[in-house]
Amino acid sequence: MIQARSYAPGDILLVTIIKSSSVREVKASFLERDYSLKPRSEGGEPLALIGLDLGLKPGRYDMDLTLVYKDNEQETVRKSITVPPRKFPFKKLVLAEKYVVPPRKELERIRREAALVAEVYARVTSRWLGEGWFIPPHEAQMLFNFGERRVYNNETRSVHSGVDIEATLGSAVIASNSGTVALAADLYFSGKTVIVDHGLGVSTSYFHMSKLLVRTGDIIHKGDTLGQAGSTGRSTGPHLHWAVRVFDSRVDPRSLIRLPLGDW
Repeated sequence: MIQARSYAPGDILLVTIIKSSSVREVKASFLERDYSLKPRSEGGEPLALIGLDLGLKPGRYDMDLTLVYKDNEQETVRKSITVPPRKFPFKKLVLAEKYVVPPRKELERIRREAALVAEVYARVTSRWLGEGWFIPPHEAQMLFNFGERRVYNNETRSVHSGVDIEATLGSAVIASNSGTVALAADLYFSGKTVIVDHGLGVSTSYFHMSKLLVRTGDIIHKGDTLGQAGSTGRSTGPHLHWAVRVFDSRVDPRSLIRLPLGDW
C-alpha cells in the first residue's frame, strides 16, 4: 500500500506492506533507486519513505515492489504513480553582496563546505531512528515558500528547498524527530547549521541559527533543543530555515509532518 495525501513534486510517499509470515524481504524500486522496506521493531510492518524531488517533472512513473519469500521465490507488483505539475512562488530579495557574489578569499571555504554537506547527505543509516510522528521545529508561523524561485539582487537565481519559519531571535529550535546529529557547524551560506539523520535516508536540516547547542555525533530525541534561532549566513533577518531530504530528494517539510507515522 502506498500512502500520501498527494503525489506532487516535493511530496513524500509512505510505502507499506502488510507483513506475511511467509515474506522474508520486501524491496521497492522507483526512479532508478532501490529501497529496502524496514520495520521499526521486530514483528512490525515493513515501511519505506520515498521522496519526490521538487524538480521532478510531471508524468507517470512506475514503482516495482518485490516480495522475497522464505523459500526464495519472488513476486513483483507494479504500481503507477501520476505526478501532476506544481506551481511554486517567486520572490526577489536584496542581500549583502558577499552572499550573492562571494569574495575570492571565501571560494575555497564554500567549496569545502559544499563537499562536506554533500558527504553528510550521502550517508545512509540502514535502520530507522525516528520515534513516531514528525513535529515542527518551532511554534511560529511556517511560510508557504517551499520551492520558491528566488532572485537575489536582480542577479543570482536560486530555488528555496525548505520552508521558512518566523522564529524570533534567540528562541529555541527543537528536533522534529529523534536521530543522530550528522553535522553541527557554522557554514558560509546557511550559517549555524544542524543536520539530523533519522535513518533510512531521511534527514532534517535547520539553518541560520544564532547558537548551536548540539555537536556532530550527538544522539538526540524528538523535541530536544538543537540551538537558538537567528540570522547567520545568507539571511535577511531572524528566522529558521527548515529543510527535509529523503536520500537526494528535496521534499516539502509539510509533507513529512503529515505522514501517519504514529505507529512506526
